[in-house]
Amino acid sequence: MKNIFLIILFSILIISCEKKTQTVINNIWDNISFNNTLSNSTQIIIKVYDSTLTNKRINVESYTPVKELKTVIKKQVENFETIFIKSEKTGYCCCPKSTYSIHFRNQKEELDFFYVDTLEFKNKIRIFEKSYQYSYIIEKQKWKNFINEIDEK
Repeated sequence: MKNIFLIILFSILIISCEKKTQTVINNIWDNISFNNTLSNSTQIIIKVYDSTLTNKRINVESYTPVKELKTVIKKQVENFETIFIKSEKTGYCCCPKSTYSIHFRNQKEELDFFYVDTLEFKNKIRIFEKSYQYSYIIEKQKWKNFINEIDEK
């Protein structure tokens, strides 16, 4: 049993040294991490920033948000997941301009947060991880629909 375990372990190590395999492993890990954050979230808070200010600096958290939107019911959190259907996952993205931040919360605890660049593309937006290691490109209309859904009072 011990020998089988060691053979499997060494096989994984050898395979993971290949660059293409490493990319696949990283993608799987990123997706699991992101999906885990989504599934454990009880609330999503989206902070909107003045794009004329945020265009000058990457770290939008240093600015006061113009508006703050919050999901009120669990269904809205579930609806957030639907904007990622047919999204394109990308690797490291350098220097996107944030206009929104998305904060995933479980009760009072912040699980993670992401930034949103709505300026780079005409018909798409980039939702990117706070350290820029990966991002998702999604349709701008899906994003607008979700914002409108949680902005309704």
